[in-house]
Amino acid sequence: MQCKYHPDREAVYFCASCNTPLCSDCAEEVGPGTYACFQCAMLQTVSSVGSNIRDRKETALEKEARKRKKWGAFHYFLIVCFVLILSMWGVIIFGGKPAPEQTATMLDENKAGRVLLFLVNGSIKRFAHYEGNRYPERLADLVPRYLHVKKNQLQFLEKLRYAKDPDPAIGYRLSLAHVKKGEMNITLTAGGVKYFLGSGEGT
Repeated sequence: MQCKYHPDREAVYFCASCNTPLCSDCAEEVGPGTYACFQCAMLQTVSSVGSNIRDRKETALEKEARKRKKWGAFHYFLIVCFVLILSMWGVIIFGGKPAPEQTATMLDENKAGRVLLFLVNGSIKRFAHYEGNRYPERLADLVPRYLHVKKNQLQFLEKLRYAKDPDPAIGYRLSLAHVKKGEMNITLTAGGVKYFLGSGEGT
């Protein structure tokens, strides 16, 4: 049998795909002991390349899908929490915290007593935080940035007794100016709270 492309030559191989008789010059070895004509060899090569590209695309898509699975709702929750924490620290470090707007209303409703005492104590702590660990010389220094009251409400502060203390562990002393005899009074300091019985006079 003669070669299909060289009729003057004897065929020594057959194409593994189309069974065409081929001489030694026309046969392309596509695998160990496997031969093909030029066209079938070319088609096989193109098909092989296409399969490799498809396999690579599928592998890339699988990797991307795995990455998306890793970034679930929990990871986004952590990111949101991290951003909120950074924002809070930014406010603390770079900007003073204004006094609560509800302070004036609460003073109207609680013109005396422990509620007023603790409201003012919170304002003193804010003052110290944003003023370099210093304490106000008098309670009026808290207004209006750290204690939101109107001018006609400054009289409420007279119900309290306030004094700075040279001892850093105490810092200041804040208590009610007047308590009934035998009634429990409170002194608030930077170091904590102290309780004692009132004498019925200014303390």
